[in-house]
Amino acid sequence: MMPNTFHVGIDLGTSRTSITTSTGKRFTSRTCVGYPKDVIAQKRFNKPYLLGDEALENRLALDLIWPLSQGVISDNPKALEATHLVLKHVIETVLPEYRKGDLIYAAIGVPAQASINNKKAIIEASKNIVNKVLIVSEPFSVAYSIDRFDECLIVDIGAGTTDLCRMHGAMPEAEDQLTLNIGGNFLDDTLRQALLAKYPNVQLSAQILRRIKEKYGYVSEKSDPIVVSLTEQGIPKEYEITDILRECCLQLTDPISKAVQNLVGSFDPDFQARLRHNVIIAGGGSRLKGIDIAIENSLKAYGGGEATCVQDAEYCGSIGALKMCLEMPENYWQQL
Repeated sequence: MMPNTFHVGIDLGTSRTSITTSTGKRFTSRTCVGYPKDVIAQKRFNKPYLLGDEALENRLALDLIWPLSQGVISDNPKALEATHLVLKHVIETVLPEYRKGDLIYAAIGVPAQASINNKKAIIEASKNIVNKVLIVSEPFSVAYSIDRFDECLIVDIGAGTTDLCRMHGAMPEAEDQLTLNIGGNFLDDTLRQALLAKYPNVQLSAQILRRIKEKYGYVSEKSDPIVVSLTEQGIPKEYEITDILRECCLQLTDPISKAVQNLVGSFDPDFQARLRHNVIIAGGGSRLKGIDIAIENSLKAYGGGEATCVQDAEYCGSIGALKMCLEMPENYWQQL
């Protein structure tokens, strides 16, 4: 029997990993692996590790690893293995029909200025899972997903990094791409510090902060009052956090706006107007209320601009990676 060939696009993120396949399936998982802490945990789970949401739900009994710190494979000794397990998990979930001998070609998205060593690490993590791999820039994969190869500026706001890429009808050069080491995780840390500064006895966790950010985060001029229920020594209380949350979100979006200004201001002057009127915001950070208006406001001194958010922030990157996986010439691939 002739082997089947499957093509997959993967957005390998700090917080979440999404995959889209040539068979029409897609799936997203938390980019985390949990290892049982002790013999009791091993007895309870009866397996060497847990993945994704299952690991997160049982994190008190696990050593939890988020292997992609700041968008690159971290220095944790188990990070490479954990990345391998995450990739294996998402691929096996969407390709249950895979048989031994079948071929898998995968395009994997990485931050725009990922180091050579990090790309090598991702290739290493892909071994024994896929047959050929294509390492692609995450913002470029967003552009590919929406067929935008003309003059536009992609801003991909992830958990570990924010990646920006100028498109101009050809493959982007190094000077067209920029990575900021801030993203959703930076916002979580900033929010934690601000809340504890005002309410020092409040009890917070990474999951609580993430839920607040994802539900209420905004940078618009006005918002309805934001009141959340948190605990102090187990006792729930109501806390008004409207202004705190906006100030924290601005600490993320202000540097992004400056990076947009930088890439616009250093572009060919004949095409700057096209660029600033075609800013496309993707990634989890695109869900912040008012982020498009904030970037537009930052471009007023440059003659004005227009920013829009992608409709499918969860899968936009993996869809673009899949399209590249199906279309890129053979000489772009790394055979494993």
